Amino acid sequence: MNIEQFKFDYPGLGFVFGYLIWSGFEAAVIDGCAAEEILGFCDKNGLKLKVMTNTHMHSDHIAGNEKLSAHAAVLIDPSSKDIPESFTLGDDRVEVLRTPGHSADSVVFYTDGKLITGDTLFTGTVGNCYTKDYPLYFKSLSAVMAYPDETEIYCGHDIFEYATGVIREIDPDNTDFEAYLRIRNRKQLFSTIGLEKKVNPFVSWHDGRLDSYRGKLKMQLDTPYDKWRAMMTVH
Repeated sequence: MNIEQFKFDYPGLGFVFGYLIWSGFEAAVIDGCAAEEILGFCDKNGLKLKVMTNTHMHSDHIAGNEKLSAHAAVLIDPSSKDIPESFTLGDDRVEVLRTPGHSADSVVFYTDGKLITGDTLFTGTVGNCYTKDYPLYFKSLSAVMAYPDETEIYCGHDIFEYATGVIREIDPDNTDFEAYLRIRNRKQLFSTIGLEKKVNPFVSWHDGRLDSYRGKLKMQLDTPYDKWRAMMTVH
């Protein structure tokens, strides 16, 4: 499976990432904010847009939906109760996993070692819990973090500078941090599950090194959920 990352400057919110994935000549667009650029890429590379979908239905992620929907054979609305568990592109399968928490309709897409996470999981942080259902969001994040360590993470926004600044404050002695900063130099911004476990304090609920910081928050720290919930108070 191939993947191309597109960046769209959404007014008031900064850069949003959209993705085109394809196998053979069949493609799917996920969060296609940069609609014109995505359609141009398809034309240039002889790709047929089979599926249009989103990680969730917030306005910054669906900005290109109206234009793209005229070109896609299949439209998948993550807010629908009937979204499929998977779809195919060429000879490859794309899994669709519900991950409510950031929003009620959040989903992630997994294929060929690549996970498109929208605002559920970022490089270096996680999304805001707009649903206020923290136990459900923790369950979703636990499912995402259960993917193999080598799984590549493609998130919904370019907030890398902000996230790494927070990490530097929370976990200044992290020996993996300097190496982590080098992912900024890639053509496409992505991380891995393994890297996030080492560096991202908002998914490192099993890392005892952070307990001293969590203790300052004066919250219960008996379970992995408690440790995560404490950290989310400084998110």
